Amino acid sequence: MKWVVAGVIFLFIWIFFIGFSAGQPGSFYDKGKNALWIAHEWVGDYKSDAELKEFALKLQKNKIGTLFVHSGPLKEDGSIDPTTYKYSINFVDKMKKFAPEIQLQAWIGQLREKIDLKDESVRKNIAQQAKFLTQLVGFDGIHFDIEPVWDGDSAFIDTLEKTRNSIPQDKVISVALAEFIPESVVILTKPFHEFKNYNTETNYKNVGAHADQIVAMVYDTGIKTSWIYRWLVKEQTIWISKLYEDKAVFVGIPAYDDGTDAFDPTVENVENGLKGVIGGLNNSRSNEKVFAGVAIYPDWEMSDEEWQIYQNLWLK
Repeated sequence: MKWVVAGVIFLFIWIFFIGFSAGQPGSFYDKGKNALWIAHEWVGDYKSDAELKEFALKLQKNKIGTLFVHSGPLKEDGSIDPTTYKYSINFVDKMKKFAPEIQLQAWIGQLREKIDLKDESVRKNIAQQAKFLTQLVGFDGIHFDIEPVWDGDSAFIDTLEKTRNSIPQDKVISVALAEFIPESVVILTKPFHEFKNYNTETNYKNVGAHADQIVAMVYDTGIKTSWIYRWLVKEQTIWISKLYEDKAVFVGIPAYDDGTDAFDPTVENVENGLKGVIGGLNNSRSNEKVFAGVAIYPDWEMSDEEWQIYQNLWLK
């Protein structure tokens, strides 16, 4: 009898804490909606029809269905210098002609040390800027990358609320968040490690209540070992997908090369990121139905070799 009990306990632990793996390739989970962060030059500089058509073909080839188009940054008062996106109407109009299936989101953001969201006038200006970009320029939505955001960040939540009340209801609100840290981990490690500006399930759900898309930025982790980083991306994919039932979840992976104390490009890269995502989606604990795709940061750092790795691991 004790062996039966032990077997049941082992099975319970395996299903809920380890999970079964399906062993499917990345292409099995690709939905053709993958996201890409692109530079402000696409809306700040004039691009010819030929350039935009070539770019559209590249996106279609790589099954990019969502573009985060850098249209900022936010100024101290919550507005944006119009010269930053002076050719945005040309970009939006032509891209909708050449690749109408691709969703175009105005990517706006700033570091919190440069902008005070506690100031209501700043939050109102951000919402008005979002209204202009979606209603007059024609973007399909707003992608916020304001860093950092944390549990109990009421000023940021109010920014999302004001934005939702300002932009047309058919426009998307997308939010980039730092990697998920389970609340249990924060509590258990508190005696010997104090997390700052962390995002537990509390903030992920609070933001999710006001956003249509969640993009987890799983990079700049400080991890120095490839298999540990792949494991982290795998677990992030599993846990974040389990937090939602009706949101579009993207997992952000890095393509930049400049190393720092918090980022080792030989560890945190497109290949390891994709392998982690694929491992997570194959795991029975994940909620694959809310997974929209991978998000690559950034386009301007993606080499031909990295695009080939992406195609081999994710599209084939």
